[in-house]
Amino acid sequence: MDKLEMKTGILGGGLPFARFGKGAQPLAVFPGLADAAWDATSVGWNLLEHYRRFTDQFTVFVISRKRGLPQGYTTRDMAADYASAFDHELGPCPILGISLGGCIAQHFAADYPARVRRLVLASAGYQIDAAGRKIPEHWLELAGKNRWKEFYFNVAKVTVQEFHHTFYQFLLPLLRMNAHDPHDFLVALAASLQHDSSEILGKIRTPTLVVAGAEDIFFPPVLLRETVRRIPNSRLHLITNARHDAYESQRNEFETTVLGFLSDHESPSPTVPTLATVVTPS
Repeated sequence: MDKLEMKTGILGGGLPFARFGKGAQPLAVFPGLADAAWDATSVGWNLLEHYRRFTDQFTVFVISRKRGLPQGYTTRDMAADYASAFDHELGPCPILGISLGGCIAQHFAADYPARVRRLVLASAGYQIDAAGRKIPEHWLELAGKNRWKEFYFNVAKVTVQEFHHTFYQFLLPLLRMNAHDPHDFLVALAASLQHDSSEILGKIRTPTLVVAGAEDIFFPPVLLRETVRRIPNSRLHLITNARHDAYESQRNEFETTVLGFLSDHESPSPTVPTLATVVTPS
């Protein structure tokens, strides 16, 4: 297995990132809710292994959200943060948005179309389903009452049930946080509950793939089909016997589907940028 170089740093606007791969084109990854408990600079080597299959065709940029998010920050606000980094340091490229990252990517593609060459929404739709909302709403209720032991226990329970293979990746970093200051996690959680892109999906013009588990409690098939119906030039791929963690638990099918979609929509792309802000990890 080839050894890949990895670089980490901070993009404009304070967005931590990890960069790796040998492909001529950049691929930007917007990570999910767990990004609030870690950032790409601290878990870069795990990310490298996770996205290794993409590294022949692409140079992968996993781009975290900024830290210290203001209360009331929305998925559209987060998309604007990404746009600033693209303007100054990355340029147009394909986007892979995962879960909350996929919600952010919907606004990004609608508001900043020139920056998106192709769009993949993984385990993400135009809003969280009514049944799925009960889980994050309960977490916010517990946090608001400073019932942290119950909060972490419930997060652990749901994560084991719904995420399976991503349990350690998702939960353990969260448990390392100060129980009295899980600020970014709670702001991001509230943003995911507020997210409703139904009125702006028609503005997305780039070829789009929605790929998710057929048993996703947060974004079930009926909601995903409506998401695809509202996005011109889009398609849906449901992964059977998979939940919200389909991108991990059924990684081979997920990666094959995503890479096939990106290859089907090849278009001239700028070369991978050289970023002045990159720092090499020690």
